[in-house]
Amino acid sequence: MKLFHFLPEKWALKAINDKRVKVSKYSDFNDPFELAAMTLGDKFERKVILENKKKLNEILRVLCCSGSWQSPLLWAHYGDKHKGVALELEVPERAAEAICYRKSRETVNFEELFKNPDGESIRRFFKLCNTKYIEWGYEDEYRVQFTEDDYFTDGDHDFYNLGSEIKVTGIVLGALNKLTESEIKSIIPKGQSISVTTTRTAFNSFNIVKRKDRPIYSVQGNS
Repeated sequence: MKLFHFLPEKWALKAINDKRVKVSKYSDFNDPFELAAMTLGDKFERKVILENKKKLNEILRVLCCSGSWQSPLLWAHYGDKHKGVALELEVPERAAEAICYRKSRETVNFEELFKNPDGESIRRFFKLCNTKYIEWGYEDEYRVQFTEDDYFTDGDHDFYNLGSEIKVTGIVLGALNKLTESEIKSIIPKGQSISVTTTRTAFNSFNIVKRKDRPIYSVQGNS
């Protein structure tokens, strides 16, 4: 499936050139309700969720993507105020978890949920972990999770190597991005080809749309 990962221009080009993308810990996210979409009025339940958050933060890394690139809020928040780039990624459907959105937090009987931890109870728990407040819905978010065998650490950050399971197939340029075809070509690894979509603000809606005066074009790397 096709997903989009928003970055400032500098880091998007580096990801393409280095064939790797930075992945995040849950503690890096900007939602204080992350992994806690259920009601937590009970002290024991809060302890269970806190321990779970710490464990997942240690063993998993996450790549956050969107199912589309039309939202101006996505560009404003994650695409360097429309000056950035969205990496167009081809991701196996089995690897991408869609985020659910709710108006209110769900009440969960933890004792009942974990009394007989079968496949269904585990799936329900992880669905709750992938649930966010409905006002985040503009992100149309999908997440790809990586275990310790999938990612590696370089300096202060963790990375996933692109090209095997997950591939960059194109880029979408923000409405205020000024990258030229030659600049894009100079950073693409030799033998790799990507599509380039240029965008603008829509004339009759609040969406970001494709520029009709410059159709999608393909760039072949020579570096």
